[in-house]
Amino acid sequence: MPNKDIQSNYKILNIEIHTFSLNYLKLFLENLLKSNNSTFLITTFNLDFLRITTVDKEFLTICQKALLNLPDGYGILNIIKKKYNEKVTRITGTDIYLLLISIAQKHSKKITIVGASKSVSQKTEQILINQYKILPANLLCISPEYRFEENEILNNKIIEEIKDFQPDIVFAALGCPRQEKWLYNNMESLGSTINVGIGATLDFFTNTKKRSPLFLQNLGFEWLWRLVNEPSRLFKRYIIYDLPFFLKIYFSREL
Repeated sequence: MPNKDIQSNYKILNIEIHTFSLNYLKLFLENLLKSNNSTFLITTFNLDFLRITTVDKEFLTICQKALLNLPDGYGILNIIKKKYNEKVTRITGTDIYLLLISIAQKHSKKITIVGASKSVSQKTEQILINQYKILPANLLCISPEYRFEENEILNNKIIEEIKDFQPDIVFAALGCPRQEKWLYNNMESLGSTINVGIGATLDFFTNTKKRSPLFLQNLGFEWLWRLVNEPSRLFKRYIIYDLPFFLKIYFSREL
């Protein structure tokens, strides 16, 4: 049985999943930021990520080259349990976001957040400054136009703005796989040490959307809460795509 305080790696469909206790992950991230000599991508890897890697070769390559793919979601946890007979800690986008915010505040690191609506971006900035004591000079929040990365002029403008700011950490809240592709393709230009896609984290952080009750999260039914609250957006993803994919993978001999 592995020591849960240290990193353990599991492979699912040629993707390495990296698990830590939250305390050890915090130490790992602090040391990474201290090194400050390269740039790294971290994903919060859920069932939808795994499904997309089977149909999107670019995304597969990006996940394979990521420094860490952290297990986010009970679909991934159940697949690891089935294959390795081990229970691992779930690490969500919110978890790593808050860990990195606390590290940034403690060590006066610079943060850039790209994505979300203007209102959510503004609320995020206010909360980070007023409640989490992030210095305004260490924070850059950008709410870009939708699909900005497809417009070379807009994309280059945002990249230059971030590059001039010289962040240590860049969060992208653009949805999967857009956020991971954008970070991976541009992180060398941005110069940031840690780059993480955080999906809907800012909506929960600003209370724009209600996160599921803790007991549902612990039971593995947070996805159901989100489906009930956003059926038009999530029905196809959860029911048409992810559920059949999970059943196929879970009962496959090729895990």
